[in-house]
Amino acid sequence: YDTGGFSIKSKTAMPGMKMDCGGAAGILGGFKAAVECGFSENLHAVLCIAENSVGPRATVPDDIHVLYSGKTVEINNTDAEGRLVLGDGVAYARKDLNADIVLDMCTLTGAQGITTGAHHAAVLTNNAQWES
Repeated sequence: YDTGGFSIKSKTAMPGMKMDCGGAAGILGGFKAAVECGFSENLHAVLCIAENSVGPRATVPDDIHVLYSGKTVEINNTDAEGRLVLGDGVAYARKDLNADIVLDMCTLTGAQGITTGAHHAAVLTNNAQWES
């Protein structure tokens, strides 16, 4: 559930955030379907999931995080946690899983919903044929 963390969402923006897991849920559903259909290629699903509720171990603005890639970032908005775990997931897929093709399907921003509508996901990949 995406509360926004210390950069907390307003009372009108928070309802409905249970759907913030839509990208990960879509990947999990697609992965399950591929396995059940007998997909025989090397396939991994990396679910980039974060918890950003306020609590004693919560990230706060001005924190510095070291990402999985080794890069550091300064947190300016705790409601941008999805971008951080997505970066870690992509780095993990390339480094540890040796993925040739990475497909990113996520619900990172309100702009995604405006751009693709309520019934479509934002999908990116490093494979031009898959993206078309």
